[in-house]
Amino acid sequence: MEVILREDYISLGYIGDTVRVRRGFARNFLIPRGIAVEATSGNERQLKHKLSAIVAKRIKKKAEAEAYGKVLSQVTVEFTLKVGAKGKSFGSVTSRDVEASLKALGYNVDRRQIRINETIKGPGVYTAEVKLHSEVTVPVQVKVIAAQPPVTAAAEGKPEKGKKKSRKKGEEVEGAAETEEQSLGSSEEGEAEEAESEE
Repeated sequence: MEVILREDYISLGYIGDTVRVRRGFARNFLIPRGIAVEATSGNERQLKHKLSAIVAKRIKKKAEAEAYGKVLSQVTVEFTLKVGAKGKSFGSVTSRDVEASLKALGYNVDRRQIRINETIKGPGVYTAEVKLHSEVTVPVQVKVIAAQPPVTAAAEGKPEKGKKKSRKKGEEVEGAAETEEQSLGSSEEGEAEEAESEE
């Protein structure tokens, strides 16, 4: 069945919008709570009276949305994405991220009001659209900064720790061998001198 919204209901629409919903949802939830009125009411006079009130409220809501939109359109939300050594980014910025960032700045916006026309997966400046009213949509700037990975010792051209240690161990082994050869040479020379003195 068709109903006319008396209040903004983000998942359906905004005040004054005519939307089609399930009869049970309208009868048991929307109409009893004053969120909507049946569009095909049998009492035409009563419907006309309700519609005049809805139109007046819609105009007021639109003016409020336009004023709020002027402030919101000046806002820039910033995010940092990790970027690998080959320039590949990890993760993306979604409408949920934009919602959280706006709320952190004090702007009460539902993620279902936010539309991102392109996938944000790299550094740059993007635009998200925020629908504040059925006739009011404002842009919000989304700035993404790349977080570079830490520079490793190998990238700087320095020897790795493991290799440095093994080289040091090799030097120690070579030094020990040289010392042993020297000591063996000294002992042989001593033995030769003793043999000559005996003769």
